[in-house]
Amino acid sequence: MVSSTVHGAPWLVVVTGWTGAGKSTLADALASELGATVASFDWVMSALRSHEDVWSVVEDPVERQRRIGWDLLARVAEQQLRSGRSCILDLVAREQPRQEWAALAGRYGASFAVVECVCGDVDVHRSRVDGRRRGIPGWYELTWERVERGRRRYEPLSEPKVVIDAVESLEHNLAVVMHHLTTERADPQESPATATSTSPTRSRAGDEL
Repeated sequence: MVSSTVHGAPWLVVVTGWTGAGKSTLADALASELGATVASFDWVMSALRSHEDVWSVVEDPVERQRRIGWDLLARVAEQQLRSGRSCILDLVAREQPRQEWAALAGRYGASFAVVECVCGDVDVHRSRVDGRRRGIPGWYELTWERVERGRRRYEPLSEPKVVIDAVESLEHNLAVVMHHLTTERADPQESPATATSTSPTRSRAGDEL
């Protein structure tokens, strides 16, 4: 494990991307490297789903469910950043909360990064989903039909970000992400408008978005 600040201020890292493409696995591995806390959308929302009277209000419309989840993650992240600790958010993100979380990181002097997980091989992606059980108390299990639908509808986030492909090994992808964070921290003059992904797989997987 390296310093939780990677030689500087804390990190707020959003790990987003396709369902079933290794977001949570990568988020946990990255947390071990950074000594960070992971806040997962599915886990925090599963607590609300265990209360039927609350979930009946939260579940629909889906836009409200997302907004509530984003706000809960923001609170966890702020608690960690306020204490000088890094935090990793694990979810299928959208552009609006991404901008809010970047601003949150800025308020606490933290560095901000986005990691987008995809899978450039449909067969590999399906093999990751079929028969998988996440075991999140009170939450949904994945089906390929649902994952495939989400794959078609996914809205990729804007740059800067690093895109990793689940076809590669976890070790490879973790190394790519750590290199990206180190590069971002070493070159703070690079503007968000011009920063580029370090991933060699981005265009291959992006063709299927």
